[in-house]
Amino acid sequence: MPAAFTLTAAGQTDVGRTRSRNEDNFHADAAGRFAVVCDGMGGHAGGDVASRTAVETIVGLLDDATLIESRPGFSAYIGDDPEKTLTDPVEGEAAVQHALSVARRAVQAANERIHALNRQRGFAEGRGMGTTTVGFWRLPGGNRIVAFHTGDSRLYRLRDGELRVLTRDHSLYQIWLDNGGRGTPPQRNIIVRALGTGEEVEPEVALHALLPDDVLLLCSDGLNGMLPDATIARILREETDCARACTTLIEAANTAGGQDNVTVVVARFGRSA
Repeated sequence: MPAAFTLTAAGQTDVGRTRSRNEDNFHADAAGRFAVVCDGMGGHAGGDVASRTAVETIVGLLDDATLIESRPGFSAYIGDDPEKTLTDPVEGEAAVQHALSVARRAVQAANERIHALNRQRGFAEGRGMGTTTVGFWRLPGGNRIVAFHTGDSRLYRLRDGELRVLTRDHSLYQIWLDNGGRGTPPQRNIIVRALGTGEEVEPEVALHALLPDDVLLLCSDGLNGMLPDATIARILREETDCARACTTLIEAANTAGGQDNVTVVVARFGRSA
């Protein structure tokens, strides 16, 4: 992939229309190297602390992981099979194994920090503050990203006008759907995997290839819980500026009810000016 291709990102967060505090946090790297969205939970137990701790830990470790650029034999561009996706870190070239391991370890380190804070504050296992996380890390110099997530915050990709979810919610509702959706559905916001509520966590990590003009969207469930995917796709198609797209998405979520904090990061992969 020519060096003239860049990944430009912008992010925004809002408390919404009904909540008194914002427990979401995010980071969108100015150079487009990585982005993270975290949706904290715990209220006065410190959901905002959990999400902020997760963002700071993950971003710090990804920022330090620059050695991948000099690994011998690293190929950041997929010339063939642009849909190639790798989810198992024991497969593929050494550089990709390393990148997936770094992303997984960054999320696990965030979990350890938040869990330790809960223990220091006297919370029992499974209690206290916690957070979801979703993010991507662009492998240096190419068109591939490592995606990672825990919980129900999502990564979407808009390609050729079609919106696709690249993550799978870790929620009771998703489990209910996977099992055929029979009987009374559980509440959509009950998650089964999060950072901080247990001593260990296993994030999902995957490798995805980007094509020119792809748009990535990271969001807390305050967005997709308020807006159908068709509306999200329309806004991303119409708003080509990342910052304006963030503003429009949040305004639409608030207009639809704004029942939760809403956080979005929009990134566009394309030619530099």
